[in-house]
Amino acid sequence: MNQDATRPAPPRLSYSVAEASRATGIGRTTLYKLMGDGSLSSVKIGNRRLIPATALQAILQVA
Repeated sequence: MNQDATRPAPPRLSYSVAEASRATGIGRTTLYKLMGDGSLSSVKIGNRRLIPATALQAILQVA
């Protein structure tokens, strides 16, 4: 049996905007506004915009 199938998935380090929207219930437009005004940090890698999990946790604690 493949032991990888029984291991829990590692915790997420970052989310795409669409994934962050689904995970938090915050709309994509609102997430882009928060990133634009500096309230929510994100990184751009290639063409992808990723939001660190810690940034999502921080914004939800403030809200």
